[in-house]
Amino acid sequence: MDRADYIKFVESVSRNPVEQINSYKRQERPVFGYTCSYVPEELIDAMGIIPVRMLGRAQTIQSAERHFQSYCCSQVRSLMEEFIDGVYSSLDGLLFAHTCDTMQQFHDIYKKNFPKAFVKNINFPSRLDGEIPYNYALAETKRFLKSVEEFTGRPLSSDSLKESVTAYNKNRTLLEKLYGLHLKYPVDIPSRLLLQSVIMSQCVDKREANKWLEQFLSSFDEKAPEDSKRKRIMLVGSVNINEEVYDLADEFGAMIADDDLCTGRRYFSTQVSEPTVEGVTRRYLSRPHCAAKHRDVHSRERWLLELIEKRSIDGVIFLYLKFCDPHCFDYPDLRKAIEGKKVPTQLIEMEQSVAQSGQLRTKLQAFVEMIS
Repeated sequence: MDRADYIKFVESVSRNPVEQINSYKRQERPVFGYTCSYVPEELIDAMGIIPVRMLGRAQTIQSAERHFQSYCCSQVRSLMEEFIDGVYSSLDGLLFAHTCDTMQQFHDIYKKNFPKAFVKNINFPSRLDGEIPYNYALAETKRFLKSVEEFTGRPLSSDSLKESVTAYNKNRTLLEKLYGLHLKYPVDIPSRLLLQSVIMSQCVDKREANKWLEQFLSSFDEKAPEDSKRKRIMLVGSVNINEEVYDLADEFGAMIADDDLCTGRRYFSTQVSEPTVEGVTRRYLSRPHCAAKHRDVHSRERWLLELIEKRSIDGVIFLYLKFCDPHCFDYPDLRKAIEGKKVPTQLIEMEQSVAQSGQLRTKLQAFVEMIS
């Protein structure tokens, strides 16, 4: 396999995960879709089911408008549109994790409209630190696991869970390595490859994803120096499937050096410390959290400032979906904290799967010129 093979593969999967799902179904392998990165994938995988991340790609929202107000985020509306259109009809089940009110509403509406589907919601707490939230989350995880065991007709095997945790931890290590090598090889590893590789890892059996990543990364020298010419931009937000921001950053002589996205670093940060249900639960509570969760008032500020310093970030772009209340609530404090460290910021609001106007190009170009 050469580098071009990897790039072609991740582009194909990240842009059209439906075909990946259908290929697994042709192999008679069960597939669950999941809507949030707080769903404990390792447990699904250990039960012999392939978890695939659901990221709405519907270009036109029509049928979903009967179920969601226009001020609900486009991620949920586009997903509902695809489910109504039967795009994911081959899925064996759909899994939710409670984060924002809109996603919880999506769970309720989906369950009502597809009463025969296997639908489960894992209600992780919003407060993540301390033993009380952990005990609650563990009870929820066990309840969730029991429903999956009933679906498969067999109990979770400790050996299967150990193998699954090993595969997932390896994937996290490889994605971390990819992010590091991108700083050394910003041309051979363009910025969009970070996004595509994470989405690919969310949509492909982890063993297969790891083989592709391992072979691709082995072609690079880890001892090479980091690129010091390109300005480094960090993205902050929720989910993102738009590659244009990454491509424009590269085109204007900068790079997306890191991110705080659940289709990015938040997905693969923090390893599972022990291959048990307790260890898996602990990992999901201890990883860098999104705007819908908290440890204390300033926990996200501390994490972002630490990442900015570690990666020598020159500017931060808040890449938000329109009407994403949790991230919008966080924005004023995060912007103040980051700009307080003399790091410029830019807010860009986007709609999922909607082609961006020339305004995005203008904003990106002006921002790169400003930090340069």
